[in-house]
Order: sequence, then C-alpha cells, then structure tokens
Amino acid sequence: MPARTVLFLQHIEVEKPGLILEALDGSGLHADIRNLIDTPGASADDLPPVSDLAGLVVMGGPMNADDLAGHPALKLERDLLADALRAGIPTLGVCLGAQLLARVQGLAVRTSAEMGRPGEIGWAPLRDVDRDDPVVGPLAEAPAVLHWHGDRIVPAADTRVLASTGSTECQAFRAGPAAWGLQFHLEVTPGLQDDWLAEPSFTAEAEEALGPDATARLRADALAAAPALRPLAERSLAHLRALFMERAGL
Repeated sequence: MPARTVLFLQHIEVEKPGLILEALDGSGLHADIRNLIDTPGASADDLPPVSDLAGLVVMGGPMNADDLAGHPALKLERDLLADALRAGIPTLGVCLGAQLLARVQGLAVRTSAEMGRPGEIGWAPLRDVDRDDPVVGPLAEAPAVLHWHGDRIVPAADTRVLASTGSTECQAFRAGPAAWGLQFHLEVTPGLQDDWLAEPSFTAEAEEALGPDATARLRADALAAAPALRPLAERSLAHLRALFMERAGL
C-alpha cells in the first residue's frame, strides 16, 4: 500500500502548521508532527525513510539554517530534504524550512547583518508573483501575507524565484517539480499569530522591528487580510494536498 503519512517537522512548539495542517482534513492522509530540535541525541533513526512518506513539510524557527553545531538536528533535516528531492516527494519548506531547502540546493542563506538589512516583520503583499505557479500563483491577489524573518535566501542565476518583496529578493522558490520554499508564513491565521504574540520573545522581536504598538498593529493587519487571504491560501495548499494524495494513491 502506498505511504499515506505527511511528515511535519517543527522547531519550536508555537510555530505550528496552521492552515497547512487544516488542508489535510478529510484527505485520508496521516499527519506525523515531530520536533527533532527538542529530541536529545536525535539521529536519522528518529526520522522515517522518505519511502514511507506521501509528503514532507518543514516549518519555521529562530535558528540559523547553518547553525549545525548549535542544532545538530538541522543536519538530519537537510539530509531528509535532500532524500525527498531525489525521490520526488512533494515537499514544502516554510521560513527556516525554506532556508534549509535552499541550502540543500547549494544556495546561500545570509543574516540581516550580512545583508545590511533589518529583519522583515509584518503583513505586506508579495511582489513579482509567478502567476503560473500552482502554489504561489494564487497569492498574487492576496492583500498581504505575514513576513517574520531576519535571514534571507540568496537565489542563484538559475533559481526559479516565485515572489519577492522590497527587502527580500527571494520570498518563494521552486525546488524541482514538487518542492517549494516559502520565506513568508502562509500557515498563519489571526488565531495562530495571537499564539505567537503570547510568547515574550516574539513580542520583543516585533516591538524592536515595528515599535511599541507592534502587537496591536499585527493583530489589526491579520484580521484585515484574513477574509481575502484565506481562500487564496486554501487554493495554494489544495495543490500540495493533491500531490500528497496522488503519491498516497488516494
């Protein structure tokens, strides 16, 4: 029987799959959510082989994609991503997950200091969206998506960049026929953002970037964007769901 498991890799508890997980409702797929960062002595044995997967989703986190010494589990995740790409497993990387996917493809990931740019936090529309892409294309009409990152992917000449913003050249990219990296947070709903803002470290980071009214501003912007954004996000994620289901034989 074909594998029916979609593996989700989280890095901190609060950065949950949100709308990505909701997109699997009623599909017959099984979601397996793991956090290797919090698993002392994690090894490859703590991950299933890609042959057991219908899909792979790697979420965000505050770690630098190259901090393999500080977070050895990131090397395991990179190896799994490389295996998934070789096997044609439908794959999505979000924020840190996108950066790990980029590193697997040999792309550089630079810090804000290296780029000479501040971090990008807040709700803003995407630019230069590749409307032909089935995952990112629907978001060309989105009023805004949530950006929350400091490090940035540096695309190569042959990278298929799918979207940008004024301060981030590569907001999304294609990594083969069935793999995508999203620097922004398509998964976040107003409720999930509230969970983020309940964490002091998130609030402090937001206030540093946006000022003392950051929390109120982020909440207002999330509520303003949600009615138009949600159906577009659901269209985007429906394509991934279809790829997962096709691999699972559903």
